[in-house]
Amino acid sequence: MTANINFKNPGEGAIEYASSFFEQLNVEITRDKALLLINRLIKGDFNDNNDKRIKRCDWCGYFYRDKTKPNNSKVCGPSCKFAKDNHAKAVKKADKELLKPKKEKSFEREMYECHVHWLEYPYYVSEHYMLKRAHRYETPFSNDKLEQIDAAIQRGYKRNNKATPTDGSDKVYVRGISHKHRYGDVEVSQLEPDYFAEKYSERHLRLERKRALEFSRSKKMHI
Repeated sequence: MTANINFKNPGEGAIEYASSFFEQLNVEITRDKALLLINRLIKGDFNDNNDKRIKRCDWCGYFYRDKTKPNNSKVCGPSCKFAKDNHAKAVKKADKELLKPKKEKSFEREMYECHVHWLEYPYYVSEHYMLKRAHRYETPFSNDKLEQIDAAIQRGYKRNNKATPTDGSDKVYVRGISHKHRYGDVEVSQLEPDYFAEKYSERHLRLERKRALEFSRSKKMHI
């Protein structure tokens, strides 16, 4: 009968029931004999079959005497009740996570939670997300690229003003240094006198004139 029972630390009721049995013996016994009596007590050999208040605890597995008035307790004491309730909650939570797993957080959400940016001195909780975020704004160069940039600086290369006309001989295609660009000739085009009249209606042009006047007035008032 006791082979399939998972015994745990005995609760208050089980200890009290076993103590009362040994107190009734009122004789000194050896340790080996006490172990044999405890083994028989666990099996229920000394229980009164007519006593409906003697039960086996649902948590620790030992016999105890139910002292509740309606005789409907399931555990022998507060410690067993606390442990049984916690175990039931853990099982329920595990089943819920198994049947309805939580959605994985997006990388942006996790990175936002790991970056404490609202303090005076912001910091990252996770080094992994710090490197992920910094990689977007500070892309590292390879050693070859760094050597090319350093060599260009040693040759005396300087960033010229983009408006300065050049012949194109100062092009240096090095990552990290502003490149020079050549633009085509400027083309000038003129609109026909009746271009807007043909494309838009008189009502549309009247509304646009009114809007332009109101905008110019509001701008003067703000200035």
